[in-house]
Amino acid sequence: MLDKIIVVGPWGPAQPHHLHRLAQITYSRFLQAKAKQTTTFINSPLTGAQMEVVYRVKNVANIFMGYVQITIPVATALIGHNRFHAGLEVIRLEIKCVELLVRILLVSIGMTPAELEHYMKMARPLLLELTWHNQTASVAARKAAQRRTQDLMRARRELSSRHDMEIDDAEVKDSKSGTSLKVTLKNGGGYRQYNKAEQMKSRRKKARAENFVSDAMRPKLAAVTPELEVQTRNELLAAEQSLRAAGITHPRQINAKTVASVMESMWTSLGFDEVSRVLDESQLTDSARDTLRRFMAGEDVTKTMPAYQVSRDRKTIKKAGGPEIDVRSKKRFRFNPVNLGAQQHYKRRWRLRQELRELVVSECTAPALMEELAQGLAFVTDGELPEIADPEKRATWNHRWQRFAREEWLGKLSAPEDTWKDADDSAESDTDGSDNAGALIEGDGG
Repeated sequence: MLDKIIVVGPWGPAQPHHLHRLAQITYSRFLQAKAKQTTTFINSPLTGAQMEVVYRVKNVANIFMGYVQITIPVATALIGHNRFHAGLEVIRLEIKCVELLVRILLVSIGMTPAELEHYMKMARPLLLELTWHNQTASVAARKAAQRRTQDLMRARRELSSRHDMEIDDAEVKDSKSGTSLKVTLKNGGGYRQYNKAEQMKSRRKKARAENFVSDAMRPKLAAVTPELEVQTRNELLAAEQSLRAAGITHPRQINAKTVASVMESMWTSLGFDEVSRVLDESQLTDSARDTLRRFMAGEDVTKTMPAYQVSRDRKTIKKAGGPEIDVRSKKRFRFNPVNLGAQQHYKRRWRLRQELRELVVSECTAPALMEELAQGLAFVTDGELPEIADPEKRATWNHRWQRFAREEWLGKLSAPEDTWKDADDSAESDTDGSDNAGALIEGDGG
């Protein structure tokens, strides 16, 4: 479900040691949007996928404060691909894995234990990218569904000047590999729809980064690719404003219930109103009641009434649960947006077979992921090695985490490769690496 997460939190007053392990730094002056953002890339110790760390210095009450923003491509960083996902039922497992991964990143950039705990306490999510697939009968049916969605979003874009319209822009891109839709919302969020199999064929640099597949996963995914040909991929990009409206102000508040609320709200704002409206006439003014009567009689009120009155009464009618009286939002379609919304809704998602759940972050894979991340956190924090009886598994673990230590210049943790080749069968440990609870998962509730 969770394809990407962005979190931000304070490091504290800007200090020289903040820069020891960061390649770049951003100073925010005046408008933050006009400041050139610089990024430090850190590879996931599990899969090698790139994660992003941005260190920004802001002037807060005449004190220069350092903030760290972390972007994690959750699926690729944890399991090695993002071609398909499980559903909301695993989102708490994903967040628990992310919590451990964030801790590892913060240790690797040089945070002290006290600074790390303060960051975890004050962290807030800036964006969640929520993904699911919907099955169609054929490639032609999938393309038809995409065209209908694109037509709906273009029409909603034409009404973006209205304050109650959430859509700011809708862009359709056609290329040799396929077509894709990108919708930008006024609150900073967004929506994307495309076919993952088509994106996998793209040669664009950005598409190659989005299609990262680890060497271990590549042979396991080949048999699933044909199934993706007939599926639409829907991605909701929930920005901070949408998250706050659902009560998500800290990562520990991300669970199936709160995320479902975010998704339903965004889906409705896109024009996929899945439920029938129930009008409460007691909320209507006399003017709005008269406008609604004329509309229900078949009159195009946008042409026969003053624009200011239509705009005012339209807001009142919609707030009372009435219909959309601006016929411009409907006249272009030969399909029912409600039916389209039901077809592409999360409730109608493609559900993974049991064998495919072994290839995503799920109840099948999350325990092992959390165990290794907890072991890795103990290693990068205190240099502790886990007790792994199987020599092959121990060698794999050592190679993976020693490579991470070398790449991040973690000092004495990084030993020469030949040392580990000789010591694979004799490495001993003082920890079981089982502590995987932390600030981000307090008050689970999910």
